[in-house]
Amino acid sequence: MIDYLSLTTQLPPDKAYIEYYGKKITEDSWKTQMYKYMCELDKARVLYYPHKFKDSTNAGMPFTNIILNPKYFECYEEMEDYIFSIINSSELNIEDINVSRIDVAADIPDVNVQAIIASLHVKGIQKFRLYHNTIYAGSNPLVRIYDKLKEIRERLKKNLRVADAEKALLELHTELTRFEIEIRRPKINLKQLKENPVRFASYFDRLNFIQMSCKNPCGVMQVMYKQVNRKFREQLEALQDMNLLQKIKETYTSDVIKWFAQEEPF
Repeated sequence: MIDYLSLTTQLPPDKAYIEYYGKKITEDSWKTQMYKYMCELDKARVLYYPHKFKDSTNAGMPFTNIILNPKYFECYEEMEDYIFSIINSSELNIEDINVSRIDVAADIPDVNVQAIIASLHVKGIQKFRLYHNTIYAGSNPLVRIYDKLKEIRERLKKNLRVADAEKALLELHTELTRFEIEIRRPKINLKQLKENPVRFASYFDRLNFIQMSCKNPCGVMQVMYKQVNRKFREQLEALQDMNLLQKIKETYTSDVIKWFAQEEPF
């Protein structure tokens, strides 16, 4: 699945549309942010009019930045229509909308995040950060692996927005691990994403799961293995019979193909 999209275009948003459907438009008077204006819509955040730098630099930046999460849309067509409503210009084409950031993800059930962390190595990355049982690796791309059910429950407690599909996960699973990769500046536009969303499955190839067949496991995360209790060690050993990387890539591919192919609800 795609869990986050940041899109940019040189065209301005339809001010009448965002004033009508959004909350109050806030202004950054002190040039602390990249964009001067920001408006929160029901399914997107719209930032526009770059002003932080000198005029020549600002002029070379995209005029509008639209940030949204595809999980709040039933399919790609619904999201595209929403984007075109925000801009509302006959000059807008999807190839003129650039992707400045995309987060791709796959949720794998019946796997405990502690067991995954204990066996994980990320290719080409030496720096890891572990915070509240969430692993962060690299910068761009940035790998995040965490307990998805716990994350949903925490948002519910804070009365933050939770998609219906996410609430359903709480009833369907007892354990669910999220594998997520954040890619900034992927150098594609929205048309290219639409034509080939599966291309991002290759980013999961950075994940490598160290074999624990030896008596004293070796690898980047071997220190975590000692902290995993007996139950999760058994699960960790069971992972050796599963091609986890292949399952992650297949899950992402299946989810994203279904979302892009599905017709818009009426």
